Amino acid sequence: MSGDGATEQAAEYVPEKVKKAEKKLEENPYDLDAWSILIREAQNQPIDKARKTYERLVAQFPSSGRFWKLYIEAEVNILFYFSYIASDGNCSIHYSGRKQVRNIDSTTRTRRI
Repeated sequence: MSGDGATEQAAEYVPEKVKKAEKKLEENPYDLDAWSILIREAQNQPIDKARKTYERLVAQFPSSGRFWKLYIEAEVNILFYFSYIASDGNCSIHYSGRKQVRNIDSTTRTRRI
């Protein structure tokens, strides 16, 4: 068995609790206990793997601000990470028409531009 095959198997591993949650959702797509399991699993995954779960979640509960917030936070976290890497320690945050520049290493200092 080559190392690549082992890597592919590990990448495809799905915990038993996730399989059970998926089965519960087939029976009842509004089962919040099953969704909680999937959300926790998604929060521990990279966004490119978790995005499908978040998309299904907000499609099932389109008016739930709480679920939209979880999805948005997951997307924003990856943006902050890449911004941090690209800017050599400084992260640009945009909202409300203002730009704030915050040094991630010392978050106590924020400049408004």
